[in-house]
Amino acid sequence: MAGYSFLLVFCVLLPLLVVKSSRRLMTSVLAPWPSYFVSVIFQQIFFAAFSIWVAYNEGIDLFAPPPQPVKSVLIGAAFLAVMIVAMAPQWRRSVEERERRLYYFMPRTPQQKVMWTFLSLFAGVGEEIAYRGVMFGLFSRLTGAPMAASLLAAVVFAFCHYVQGWKSMAVIFLFALSFQALIQVTGTLFVAMAVHFLYDVTAGMMYGYYGDKLGYPIEGIQPEGAVASAD
Repeated sequence: MAGYSFLLVFCVLLPLLVVKSSRRLMTSVLAPWPSYFVSVIFQQIFFAAFSIWVAYNEGIDLFAPPPQPVKSVLIGAAFLAVMIVAMAPQWRRSVEERERRLYYFMPRTPQQKVMWTFLSLFAGVGEEIAYRGVMFGLFSRLTGAPMAASLLAAVVFAFCHYVQGWKSMAVIFLFALSFQALIQVTGTLFVAMAVHFLYDVTAGMMYGYYGDKLGYPIEGIQPEGAVASAD
């Protein structure tokens, strides 16, 4: 029952909430950074704790150490470098196009950068535990096929990033499959957690850098007729 409860939450309820939040984001006044990010951090903590509880009840090992630590770190570093090089042009292009969604991925002030770093840490650890650890394990048992489990978990993971748009979801789907392959190669979730964390931190800081350089409004792109928040 723990496993089925997990799949219900992450494969049904969470995607529905994400779609609802995405639609609200595109039409309503942007919420202040501090309140938004505190709520997201608490959500990440809850999801991570729930996932660990499910893993314990379902006998899924989440914290196996890498069998070859040095090799695993080198593979992870190379994987991170490729991701950053591949995505840097897209980060700049998104800022140039004034995408409204970037407001919550673009830390500008020192306070926002600190909050973004903490959020990236929670997301890197929590999402790897939930999607590449627990969800992959449950789907593997249900399907009996690791490849099918990888594809299903990648689809759910990508859809839970609906707020970032369809193009980004396609990229995230490929990233999810790549992260699953990284875990298979290194034999551990720890390297994937570290790469995920560092990638998210880098993406946010680069968005902030391009935002300052290209004149993206620090209050975000508000809908027509809306009054910008003081935060």
